[in-house]
Amino acid sequence: MTLRKPEVLFDEMQIARRVDELGREIAQSFAGTDLCVVGLMKSCLLFMADLVRKIPMDLTCHFLEASSLREQGAGSMRTAIVYSTEIPYEGRDILLLDDIIDTGITLSFLLDHIRERRPRSLKVCALIDKPGDRKIDVHPDWAAFTLQEPLKDGRYIVGYGLDPEGYRGLPYLGTIPRPTPPVEGRKITISGGGS
Repeated sequence: MTLRKPEVLFDEMQIARRVDELGREIAQSFAGTDLCVVGLMKSCLLFMADLVRKIPMDLTCHFLEASSLREQGAGSMRTAIVYSTEIPYEGRDILLLDDIIDTGITLSFLLDHIRERRPRSLKVCALIDKPGDRKIDVHPDWAAFTLQEPLKDGRYIVGYGLDPEGYRGLPYLGTIPRPTPPVEGRKITISGGGS
């Protein structure tokens, strides 16, 4: 499969500069605490790796995976946490890292899930915040980049750990035309047997 060359949205230097700034701001906000960084897998992996190295304080790292599942025929979105390690939230200062916050549905669900476990504090840092796409009123405490307007022609953000697989390793954030789902063709059943 030949990959399209993405249009650069934020280059390596812009990302490095913002991650450095975020590291300092987060360290200042959490000074004197026992910081627990929880990364929403798997698209935040590169962002998390770079960011935790820029937070000049002791911290622990944990990972959480969530997926949004569309219920058949209901037309509604249901978010379910499909995987979670035993993360020690109670009484801890939690920094939740997310890749892209758009509708806010998944983030809202996760925040409720974590708050039920009574952390001392809970803050959110996103790689990209897209407030124009919100369906639920949630806001990150920090965002590396904020996109106020939708991307032109509904383009899709890739690179720096973001989907799809062929683009995850790019050192920058770029955009490609939104992948179209495969068209379902006609199904023909051929049964074996007599003449």
